Amino acid sequence: MERRLGSDVWRPDRPIVWSDSDQLRQSIADAVRGFRTHLAESGTGWSVYWCAGNGVVGTPAGRLAAETASLSFFLDRLGAELGTLQIALTGQVFLASSAGGVYAGSTERPLTEAAFPRPISDYGRAKLEQEEVLREWARDRPTVSTLIGRLSNLYGPGQHLDKPQGLISHMSRCMIFGVPVRIYVPLDTIRDYLFAEDAATRIVAGMARLGCEAPDGGGNVIKIYGSGNETTVAGLIGIFRQISKRQVRVVLGLNPVRAQQPARLQFRSMIWTDESALARTELLDGLNRVHRHQFALFQAGRLAPPSTGAPR
Repeated sequence: MERRLGSDVWRPDRPIVWSDSDQLRQSIADAVRGFRTHLAESGTGWSVYWCAGNGVVGTPAGRLAAETASLSFFLDRLGAELGTLQIALTGQVFLASSAGGVYAGSTERPLTEAAFPRPISDYGRAKLEQEEVLREWARDRPTVSTLIGRLSNLYGPGQHLDKPQGLISHMSRCMIFGVPVRIYVPLDTIRDYLFAEDAATRIVAGMARLGCEAPDGGGNVIKIYGSGNETTVAGLIGIFRQISKRQVRVVLGLNPVRAQQPARLQFRSMIWTDESALARTELLDGLNRVHRHQFALFQAGRLAPPSTGAPR
């Protein structure tokens, strides 16, 4: 997302400290205060992209509640700092949510924004709660518009490899290190894999469009972001076999989190359907780019071995 926004956007002087709850609140408050100073000097409209969060399906509810509390604290501080400005500036907030998390128990196929969210995990319920936190905050701020992006399975070079998520990254690392790929869902499990750079391009374009459609604020959009093409886990294995020109060893197992993983997720957005002209990376190309990136890290001695557990 940062690469897509470019170098001209405002950034905090110091990184947000996510590892310590007390330091986190202080660093958020400092960052928002600096942002307010920037706005006072520029006098222009503003946009915020909230893509924070390290939770996945299976993350304990307490850790997910802490992520929701961080978002709530950030919005409270943002509202307070905006209130000290002498002029009301039009603003936008993007919130990254999870299509798979919020629609995991929904039975409609394909899933569109009209489908009723039915999460079956603490992760999905936390994402819905975060969406409501943003909507509630924006309700009394008519100069603010919001875009909630419900994202399908993201993948791409540079994914956090210490996070128990990202089957594609996991498969690639296993191939590079010559170890079996451990998988805890059936091979016919269907997912929509969205290349991260494509998602960033479409989200930034969506925020620009939101600003045009609601130039004075007050616009509120929920949109599903997916590739529009689904594949099975077995299909991923076949593509990696094509890339590596060798057999991919697979070990199937059981995991309690499997009950929170639906067998099939198929998404079709009904919002801004004319965005189809934007970048779309084919799965073969995307997997190839992930594999080349990881292999370059491996050659440089900077790729950690895959964990023994499969990602979710």
